[in-house]
Amino acid sequence: MNIRRTLLVPTLLVGLAVLWGCSDNSVNPQSQELGDEAAVTGVLAALPEFLDDGLFDTADPTALAPALRQAGEAVSEPADAIEPFYFWRSITQRTRRFEFAFADSDSTGRPTTAIVTARHRFQGTFNIMPVEQGGPTAPGQAVAIAKPLEDHGVRRFLLKRVRLGEEMRGHWRLAAASGASVTSAGATSEIESVRVETATQDTTLSDPLAFVFLRRVLRLAPEDSVTLTVTTPRIDDVVLLYHRDRRSKFRNNGDGTYTTRFRVGHWTGWRHFAVNVLSHATLFDDTAPYDSKAWMFPYVIPPGPNVEYLP
Repeated sequence: MNIRRTLLVPTLLVGLAVLWGCSDNSVNPQSQELGDEAAVTGVLAALPEFLDDGLFDTADPTALAPALRQAGEAVSEPADAIEPFYFWRSITQRTRRFEFAFADSDSTGRPTTAIVTARHRFQGTFNIMPVEQGGPTAPGQAVAIAKPLEDHGVRRFLLKRVRLGEEMRGHWRLAAASGASVTSAGATSEIESVRVETATQDTTLSDPLAFVFLRRVLRLAPEDSVTLTVTTPRIDDVVLLYHRDRRSKFRNNGDGTYTTRFRVGHWTGWRHFAVNVLSHATLFDDTAPYDSKAWMFPYVIPPGPNVEYLP
């Protein structure tokens, strides 16, 4: 059995209400399917750290002031229309759609595997505060530039229905999750790879939507120093790191690679980091459209979390 369904909901809680509200006392394939959808969605609802990483759609400002540039980093080109001081996103509308695919039926005809694709749509504005002319290190009285924003995010989850003891019905458990990819409408920005280096590991990530079983997720030690290197097809992109409450710019190496470092902190549990590639014109041309690509990845700081509930 391989069943695919799509459900559009503005929030996860409303989605649960819709799913549970559709159930009745009759036994038929459709109600059974809705029951599995409700159970699967309930598992994801109990793991908000996977559904809502809080990194990309925040309104926190990202500083790009000339005074904050790293030594040796290039300044704006003479042809640039504006010099950005900082930027932020204003999200005015969010929608989330879940797509369910059930497979691997057992002897009773019920699926034992579920793949859930969460699709997000963010609408609003991308806002740039330019440097005031004649005041190269401060925005002064400059007026913010607002560009229409429409971002589309995708993330996938793999769940397995497992029996606990002698219970026949079984329970759905999250087994694997992907990272997330967020792309603006009409984007030309691309990410080819993200290299993650610490004192003990060197990993290159090239597909944010590949499943990673949670027992094998990237593990970083408390206070680990992490070096990230992002590769893109262009040499003039603006690449940014989003991590916890940090928003910072990668160093442009001039060859299509961009590098930064960060410390993971000491709080154990599930965490995420994101890299965001913006076209040069997004920030330096007041008439060019917003053009963005972002990848987000989960990681774990041991000794947590407890993963005994996973299959």
